[in-house]
Amino acid sequence: MSATVKALESEATDKPLEVPFRDEVYVIPAPLDWPYDTLDLLADGKVSKAVDGLLGDQVEKFRKTGPKVRDAVALMEAIAGASGGELGN
Repeated sequence: MSATVKALESEATDKPLEVPFRDEVYVIPAPLDWPYDTLDLLADGKVSKAVDGLLGDQVEKFRKTGPKVRDAVALMEAIAGASGGELGN
């Protein structure tokens, strides 16, 4: 199933997204269930705070990987792709 179809299904059913990233799979809320401030954080370029908010209690699992800025951006891009969108520049 394509990422777009999965994203549409997630939106239609409020089903969380499973986002594979490196050697982990993160479960992210359906896009319409993202914390409201996620939009402002992304618009302000605060990717790490947006990622933290979307990961919720999984954030420690991500932080234990010793992520760099590029890793947070790549994870956010994976989340955006899984949700049927893309991370703008």
